[in-house]
Amino acid sequence: MRRDGRIYETVRLASANLLVSGPNKIYRQITNLVILIYASRCIALPRSALAVPYKEMEDATMEHRIERDEEGVSPVIAVILMVAITVVLAAVLYVWAASFLEQGEASPFGQFKSTVSSNGEYYVTVITVSTTHDLEAFNYFLKDASGSTNEFGEIAMQNLSGNVVGVDASYGDKCGGSDEPACETDLSTRSDAVDGDSGSNYAVAFYDNDRDGKLSSGDKFTVRGSHGSGANGPAQDDWSLEVKFDNTGDVIGSKKLG
Repeated sequence: MRRDGRIYETVRLASANLLVSGPNKIYRQITNLVILIYASRCIALPRSALAVPYKEMEDATMEHRIERDEEGVSPVIAVILMVAITVVLAAVLYVWAASFLEQGEASPFGQFKSTVSSNGEYYVTVITVSTTHDLEAFNYFLKDASGSTNEFGEIAMQNLSGNVVGVDASYGDKCGGSDEPACETDLSTRSDAVDGDSGSNYAVAFYDNDRDGKLSSGDKFTVRGSHGSGANGPAQDDWSLEVKFDNTGDVIGSKKLG
């Protein structure tokens, strides 16, 4: 602050000397303008002290800035901007495409209806499936009223590393014919056991009614309960049957039995 005060005092004295020695009024006004501009460069004077000259200087500066803003972007900056925009667009397209690849195969969805038989069985019939897949792509879950799983497994008859699984009771009807593959003994044995069981060992049996090896309209699940003399299974009216798509683990349909 002391240094600024000395500068201002020096400028003021110089201004006084010049004003006294000036030949006429016009010369004194010009001299005063020059000194004020110089003083504004040396120290931070209030705008009120500069009055009109400060405003004129500000206008001149602003005019100069406007002239510079009218200049176009240099070729180097333009190239950099183009490269940056291209990289960003490429990254966005890559993420967008990768998201589709990660999604994989979409799960189908199905509709089922349930009927109760007087012999103690429940029939869950497939009404429609949005896309058809082999039976090997599905499994079932029999759940009680609390949502706990009572029985689950693969639908199609399969030998998975020596472990025979599946509840397709119609397996024997789809093999052994002239234009059909040979029946596998272990699969036929399990299929017959599922078909003939009353529910004590296999609560759920599946019947591929159109014999196409796929889950499709008209196929039927038989769930064994104990409300009649023809079955001795665990199922009850407030239980439900779920069908899941193995590839995604999504439930494609669920139906309450009663």
